[in-house]
Amino acid sequence: MASSTPQSSSSTPESQPQQPPASNSSTPTLLNQNPSDIPFSLVNDPARTGYDPSLKWWMNYFKILTGKITREGIEHYREDRYRVHEERDCKKCEEYRDWLFEHSPVIRFMREKVYAINGRLDSTNVVCRRCPGRIVGEDGAVVRQSGGFSPDHGILLCANEIRDRGHLEDTLAHEMVHAWDHLRFKVDWAGRMDLRHSACTEVCSHTPLLSPRLLQLGGEGDYADG
Repeated sequence: MASSTPQSSSSTPESQPQQPPASNSSTPTLLNQNPSDIPFSLVNDPARTGYDPSLKWWMNYFKILTGKITREGIEHYREDRYRVHEERDCKKCEEYRDWLFEHSPVIRFMREKVYAINGRLDSTNVVCRRCPGRIVGEDGAVVRQSGGFSPDHGILLCANEIRDRGHLEDTLAHEMVHAWDHLRFKVDWAGRMDLRHSACTEVCSHTPLLSPRLLQLGGEGDYADG
């Protein structure tokens, strides 16, 4: 699994604006999801949303607080702030990642299991990047993800969506289970050969505390069969 393209940099302003309330409409996705399955993102129209990127950030934030920006506009505002703070967010994400590789029991456990089947997960293929959301509805419906796994590139951690170190630990453990599944069971990620592959790996990866125990117990037969 090779590392993905180098992180793009952006300057961070001295003033640090607050973020609008988090959206509850996020949908995690695999990096190799078929692009045709992902809905198009709406383009911001200030006349429709009330959000005007030409204004200072604090002016738009005040408009949010006073209810003059729609839910869709709030998500466009959020995406613009993510772009401004990309460098800062990626740096914090990398600090969390490196700490977890050294000190987290579950991350160290999964890393050892991946290594035991000739895999390698480190800073070269576990990368932090800004992940743009897709705003798909005027009601603020948005497709977001906190991470993803690609058999060709490794693990992506979405720096702008990571809330704290605990959230990153959960996300990384989830994606490491996918990586282990790929190496151990040759998972058919596209689902063309066997939909049970995708179902089984999602069930296991959503129980990060249970997954290491399954590996320790050696229940590979039942796990492989879903």
